[in-house]
Amino acid sequence: MLQNDAVRTLQYDSEIRVAQQPNPTEPRVYDSHISITSQPRPEAPRIPLPVPIATVTGSRTFIPLSGYECLADLPSVHIEQTFELNEALTGVSSENRYVVRSPLGDAIFAASESSTEKNRLLWGAGRPFQMHLLDKTHQEALVFRKKLALGSLCCQPKSLEIWIPPGNVLGRVVQSPTFTQPEFFIEDGNTGQPVFCVEGPANSGFCCFCLPRESYFKINSGGNMRASIDHKWVASKSQYTTNIYFSDAKLTSKERALILGSAFLLEYLYFQTRF
Repeated sequence: MLQNDAVRTLQYDSEIRVAQQPNPTEPRVYDSHISITSQPRPEAPRIPLPVPIATVTGSRTFIPLSGYECLADLPSVHIEQTFELNEALTGVSSENRYVVRSPLGDAIFAASESSTEKNRLLWGAGRPFQMHLLDKTHQEALVFRKKLALGSLCCQPKSLEIWIPPGNVLGRVVQSPTFTQPEFFIEDGNTGQPVFCVEGPANSGFCCFCLPRESYFKINSGGNMRASIDHKWVASKSQYTTNIYFSDAKLTSKERALILGSAFLLEYLYFQTRF
């Protein structure tokens, strides 16, 4: 069943909207000499969310200072894809749209893919893209950047970078070349050291085609399970959702944002339409 486009329509999801598409026109080139009359200004501080965000447990109330701070104290988040009518009728792949929701169903982020039509037609789910996540203030909270990695060439490692405005890398998700089960490492952006290990179903192989549509991934650190990711069918919504469960309540907002990025990488590698 086609779902309402909760990303583009403002009355849904507490008025979250997606990033505007870039202007295809070329920038104007000036032939004459240009005089600089003002110096660049520093990055403006983020606009706080309009109301305090209450945690699900009700233990405390706080106002996030940056977009991904919305993930603090949440026991889980759920990623739902919205579908385009023209894609369903024509079969031509379009830029994907997602809504990241809290356990109560509130929209936390609106995610909008930015990619070229040529890459979508040629490379399918292995295409390079940027995923922009906007919070309720319509500001960019996170950016996911994925390079070209063909799903049919399983010997080619896949990776995804997690960035925060105005251009700082938060971390990376890198695939490990194993052959018994899918395995990924989540690395810190500053040190480059792995902080989490993402393990897929056992005996599922390294190939992207071996996983069933409903799969379960464990996220470990220091020998302990810190979170989990699963992809399940939701009968009430007639669609699959990618769900993240934070087992460790002490996870920081940064660590939760890195885990969210790994969930989007898994979504494209294993659960998108492949050629």
